[in-house]
Amino acid sequence: MTAPGVWWIGSGHWDIFVAIYLFLGGISGGAFLVATLAEWFDSRDDSDGYDVITRWGWTLSFGTIVVGSWTLLAHLSGPFLRAFLFPVRFTNWSSWMAIGTWVVVVFSFFVMARMIWATFGTEATDDASGLPRHVVNRLGNNLLVDWVVDLLDWGADRTRPTGLARKLTNVIGVGLAIMLVIYTALLLSAVGWNVPLWNEALLPPLFVASGFSAGIALVITVAYQLHDIDTHLVHRFGKLDDVVIVAEVGVLAALLYTLSVGGVTASATLANITSGVGLLLLIGVVGAGLFVPLAISTAQMLSNETSALSTKQVTTMKFGLVIAGSFLLRVLLVFTAIQQPIVVT
Repeated sequence: MTAPGVWWIGSGHWDIFVAIYLFLGGISGGAFLVATLAEWFDSRDDSDGYDVITRWGWTLSFGTIVVGSWTLLAHLSGPFLRAFLFPVRFTNWSSWMAIGTWVVVVFSFFVMARMIWATFGTEATDDASGLPRHVVNRLGNNLLVDWVVDLLDWGADRTRPTGLARKLTNVIGVGLAIMLVIYTALLLSAVGWNVPLWNEALLPPLFVASGFSAGIALVITVAYQLHDIDTHLVHRFGKLDDVVIVAEVGVLAALLYTLSVGGVTASATLANITSGVGLLLLIGVVGAGLFVPLAISTAQMLSNETSALSTKQVTTMKFGLVIAGSFLLRVLLVFTAIQQPIVVT
């Protein structure tokens, strides 16, 4: 008889597409929340630029969920038609894979409607911040393009909610966006009992904070680079991002603490994170993605508006680091996780 041993199981069945999907799902939900928040501020503040942020929020939210869904299908490596039929044919409704798929489908149609309402119809504008309409206009003037634009304008005007229906639509949209981000966490934490890093209590708030933070960074960066929006709007959303980052730091610290006081598997996971590639990822997440952006924000608040620290380039770099850190967090969680060992004899 051979001596008993321990077989550690890594996360070899995951690939980079999973990390990309988790990242894009989180940033899509975060961008939707930013658009909703900007729309709410727009009705209460005379500052110019909220409408631009709102339209780019819907557009980027839709684009990232579409690309994210494609990366998930690429990971599954199955026929696309079968993948699209998955939410209909799947019968295990206690599975977060099935629930989450429906969340993604419903959210995708919902954010597409918000994007069309914001960029087509009599209430929409023709500037470049309405990216879908801008793309259609660039296709040139011909009967097909004109027919498509007229159809979208007609449909937007007749389906756009008003009054109480609009408020209800906003509530439903925010709920779907939060569910989308939480679902990407629950997809992992559903097996948290076997993988200490995927803590079912801490992973959902960590993903919500990270997704919202990255959503703010992406939407404000695009709006700031492409349009002449008021700098105080950028600073307002930047301060909001700082608050979210501080919350993210707290949740991440709590997650690492649970590993330090956990069992053998938790200790092995912590060792995996704090050495080799795991350590590089952790430095990227904590340093570049969290502490450096906070340091830049602090320096900007202490300096005057004409300081080199307050330029568009520095602000863009700060938001870029936030986005990169959000992606590295998903990579860290996917590739450094260790399952409970199997005892072999």
